[in-house]
Amino acid sequence: MIWLKRSLFGAIAAIALLLMLLVSLLFTHTGNQWLWALAKRQVPGLDGTLVAGQLGTGWQFSELSYQQDSLAFSARAVTLDWQLGKLLDGRFWLQRLDAADILVRITALPEGSDEEEASEPLLDLTPPLRIDLDEIRADRVRIELPGQTVAWDSLLVAAQWDDDGMVITGPEMAGLTLTLLPGEDEVAPAPVETDAATADRSPLALPEIVLPFPLKLERFSLTDSRLVQGEEVQALHRLQLALEGEGSRLDIHGLELSHELADLQAAGQITLSGDYPLELGLAATLHEPLLEGQLAGQRLELELRQSLAELSAELSLEGVIAARARLQAKPLDPALPFELALDWQRLGWPLAEPEWRLEQGRLTLDGRLEDYRLRLAAEAQGPELPPIGIELAGEGNLQGLALAPLALRLPQGGVRVEGRLGWEEGIDWQGRLVLEEVDPGSFVADLNGRLNGELDTRFTLRGEQWQLDASPDIHGQLRDYPLSLEGQLSLNQDLQGTLDQLVLANGNNRLTVNGTITERWQLDAELQAPALAVYAPGLFGDLAGGIRVRGELAAPEVRASLRGGRAGFNETLAQDLSLEVEARLGEDIGGDLRLTVAKVKAGELEFQDLRLTAAGNEAAHRLEFGVAGEPLAAELSLTGSLGPQGWQGSLARAWLDTPLERWALQQAVALSWREQRLRASAHCWRSNGASLCFDPLVAGADQGQAGVDIRDFNLARLAPFLPEDFAWEAMLGGRADLRWQGNEPRLNADIATTPGTFVSGDTRLDYQRLQLRAEMAGNRLQSSLLFDSAALGNLSLDANVADPGGRRALSGNLAIRELKLDWLAPLLPEVARLQGTLAGQARLDGTLDAPLLFGDISLSGGEVDTYSDMVQVRDFSTRLSVNGNAATIDGRLRVGNGPLNISGELSWQQLPVSGEIRLQGSELEAGYPGMGRVRVSPDLQISLGEQARVRGNIVIPWARIEVKELPESAVSKSADVVIVQPSGIIPDTTPSLPLDIRIQVRLAEDVRLSAFGLNTRLTGQLRITQPPGRPMRGNGEIRLVDGNFRAYGQNLLIREGSILFSGPLDQPNLSVEAIRNPATMADSSIIVGVRVTGSATQPDIAVFSEPEMPQVEQLSWLLRGRGMEGSESDGNMLVQSMLLGAGVGQIGGIVTGIGEALGFQDVSVDTAGAGDSTEVNISAYVLPGLQIGYGVGVFSAIGELRLRYELLPRLYLQATSGLSQAIDLFYKFEF
Repeated sequence: MIWLKRSLFGAIAAIALLLMLLVSLLFTHTGNQWLWALAKRQVPGLDGTLVAGQLGTGWQFSELSYQQDSLAFSARAVTLDWQLGKLLDGRFWLQRLDAADILVRITALPEGSDEEEASEPLLDLTPPLRIDLDEIRADRVRIELPGQTVAWDSLLVAAQWDDDGMVITGPEMAGLTLTLLPGEDEVAPAPVETDAATADRSPLALPEIVLPFPLKLERFSLTDSRLVQGEEVQALHRLQLALEGEGSRLDIHGLELSHELADLQAAGQITLSGDYPLELGLAATLHEPLLEGQLAGQRLELELRQSLAELSAELSLEGVIAARARLQAKPLDPALPFELALDWQRLGWPLAEPEWRLEQGRLTLDGRLEDYRLRLAAEAQGPELPPIGIELAGEGNLQGLALAPLALRLPQGGVRVEGRLGWEEGIDWQGRLVLEEVDPGSFVADLNGRLNGELDTRFTLRGEQWQLDASPDIHGQLRDYPLSLEGQLSLNQDLQGTLDQLVLANGNNRLTVNGTITERWQLDAELQAPALAVYAPGLFGDLAGGIRVRGELAAPEVRASLRGGRAGFNETLAQDLSLEVEARLGEDIGGDLRLTVAKVKAGELEFQDLRLTAAGNEAAHRLEFGVAGEPLAAELSLTGSLGPQGWQGSLARAWLDTPLERWALQQAVALSWREQRLRASAHCWRSNGASLCFDPLVAGADQGQAGVDIRDFNLARLAPFLPEDFAWEAMLGGRADLRWQGNEPRLNADIATTPGTFVSGDTRLDYQRLQLRAEMAGNRLQSSLLFDSAALGNLSLDANVADPGGRRALSGNLAIRELKLDWLAPLLPEVARLQGTLAGQARLDGTLDAPLLFGDISLSGGEVDTYSDMVQVRDFSTRLSVNGNAATIDGRLRVGNGPLNISGELSWQQLPVSGEIRLQGSELEAGYPGMGRVRVSPDLQISLGEQARVRGNIVIPWARIEVKELPESAVSKSADVVIVQPSGIIPDTTPSLPLDIRIQVRLAEDVRLSAFGLNTRLTGQLRITQPPGRPMRGNGEIRLVDGNFRAYGQNLLIREGSILFSGPLDQPNLSVEAIRNPATMADSSIIVGVRVTGSATQPDIAVFSEPEMPQVEQLSWLLRGRGMEGSESDGNMLVQSMLLGAGVGQIGGIVTGIGEALGFQDVSVDTAGAGDSTEVNISAYVLPGLQIGYGVGVFSAIGELRLRYELLPRLYLQATSGLSQAIDLFYKFEF
């Protein structure tokens, strides 16, 4: 028994020892280190350092790695914290699992077997114990797989799994990058052929998906993720997901995604069994990168309902695209029955600012894939297109679509398209286009007409092989001329085919094309166009010609001729035009071209005998050009050849006649175009001592150089461009060099004249220096202009531009020192004399696109005289203070003897120029030759901007208006006059100034008018207005006071006179009564005269008397100053006297004109006396103050000669010779 006890004790001791050894190995750090060392020796490829830990609480490793075959794993640090003792409580508790700097490399993936054994789904899975994973973290992880790499910066996740299911908190992942590496192209799977007749038509059966345990994902978060594929990078800024699932039901509480293309939110639920019932909602907002930002801010909302067997969907779009779509479909049915309706308010392209629009549209599709119906209705608009109504009806299947029909509604007429489009074996189309009363003017302005007809077409496409057949039959009118297009056309991808009597006729114009294109060309075209005006406004003339194409397909021979007797467009005219072309196409291109035009007129330029000839082939060709005319004429001769290295040639001869005399080329110029560069040798042009020489030229897109030198150019040649009384005496010379390398041009230019003279009339003004310099280097342009003259003053301008190809920043200075303006008078119209001195300092700033100026410029001693003596300006001084793009003006001057002040502010920050100008003056003197003089006192406020607004008052204190004859400008063109030239009707283009005028004009007490026998004083007020874009109007009254009117041989006194304005200024109303002077009447109690009423354009003129009497009596009293009492002889004298008075009144103006043409002044014809004492008098001034007159009796042959001399104002000495002689002294006075 003792041995049994000892044996039992030994066994127990051995077991205890083994247990102690096992515990020391598993639950101590030293034991775990021994076990880890043993594992590394037993497991090939395993390595790493166990830093701390044991089985009961976890481990901490560093530099952990494992490598075997195609798998490699490494981690810089791994920490595992758990409580193994919790297993006794039925709980697996992992407190922490941290890993950092992990690399997993898998060089080959295991191949899957072709046949996989089916496995039963896990319908219910319950863990044997509770599992708690408090924290699992993996930072800086990289997984390399064949063809792709997965990496992330950080990953954090926690989970809990028990009898109630699994709850996952996270994962929270940041910096995920999925890189797809380029690989071999995958072989596309062969298409599976399916016989539609034998295909399975039974509904698809969806698998039932059941979660083995309840699942709750509380917050899955993914931030700053990227997908990299080659050079393309897709960024996913944020992804968040929360969902719950139990059994087959899945509830998505929230899905939020933020991508560079769009933001997306989704929520809903789906049951993954049966027909998959679902209810899902999705909303998205699009961002800038889509379509270059055109869809930025576009909102989409999608709702999915019912199930995959009976799917209902609604899509709503808001933003630049506004539309709504509704879909009912059965996706599980192989026939896919569906109903789709799409409605939109506006669709356009480009989306941001649409030029093409499709509005108020509706598209419906219903049926099955093998048999569906399509309907479309919309309104289309586009640039230079009329509104078009679109209606489409069609039926289709998987093989094609039949249009029945496509209808386009136009403002005039419509278009129908009927046919069938197939795509089962390539593309097949067969259809017809029908025109119904279509007006081409709806598409092209001034091309009005009416077109009807049909166009039958057939088109097939098989790979790269295509065939087109078309048969037009179109008739109608174009620009009121008959139009027809008939024939047949057939072409293939090699442009082989036939054109069978293709005829386009419009009026008398006709184009016929006929022939075949096979292995050889057999094509002819003939043009007869005697009336080109049919096609466009401004086009006129006639053309006729033909084209003949023969030869092999690859080397056709073309002969063409075109002739025109007279053809042109608007103001450009060509007469006797002839064009002959013989061309050989193919590998060796060559031929001859001859163009001649007898006369060419373009605006004010006119050329004769224009000739252009070209002959040769690629290896050797020659071009001759010549034209005669004024002021330009030219001739040149050019030879060249084209080879593998490029083109090279020579400009052998050239001259050019210009207003600056003839310039002739001195030596031949070698030219070439090779390697995308143009080269020209050095050469000179000379003209009467002047030379213009060019350095060798090399010009390419990336680099080049050029230089030009001008010498001994006499500026007297500019005389044709200068006023007659102005000349410039100096010689011009200079040089410019230009080089460029990439985007860095370099320029040096220096142009100057010799000391010169400006000759203005009899005045010679010398200057000593005029020079312009410019230099560009280092992306900066510097320029300067210098003018020095002891007689005229000095001007200097320094202008610099930084970054000329970009921002173009401007800087510089302007200095003006005592610059005289005298020499400018001949350059200004109607200015006879100009004086004044400019001075100032200014600084340039801003950019070339928006220049700024800072400084002051002043004018002093200004004087202006005009040739017409309308105004004389004296003592003109003003100051302009400029501050960037704004300025203030302050000036004063005298107009005649009247002072005028000018003040205001201007701004040109935005065009047009805006600002306020005020004019205040007193008795400004002005005159118009042959019309008189006036003094004006204005007080006006002028506002500038989009329109000029004028407000204020004008007072006319004094005026003497003497009108002897109306100027030609006073006779306006009648409103119904139409001017016609050979190019067509010229519209009246009188511009309407954008003026807004409201001013009050007042005539003071000393305004007198003398015109066509009327002498009167004018008073009154007139309000003048002109709304923008409308004619000027007046409202007010001008009264005729203390006036008389010469009519019917008598001086009629104006008893009452008014000119009434209430509308356009040229349409006033008249109310005038002019009576015969009672002092010249036999009975002064009788009043007789003329009454004028009505509009000025159509006045009513009537004779009246007080008291009333017969009209004959009225005329007698008006013309003779007495009634008709007396004998028959008296009656005869009465009639003769009346006719004489009326006749003298009609011819007086003619006699006056003849007398003044002979050298007499103030020639006048008049009658005097009454009855048998009536006589005709003619008088004129021979010298100032000396008047001669002659009178002869009407009823007697006695004449009388009078000579009157004005001693003093109103004091005359008169000598008379007739029946008697006398010398009288007269003094004239009025009371």
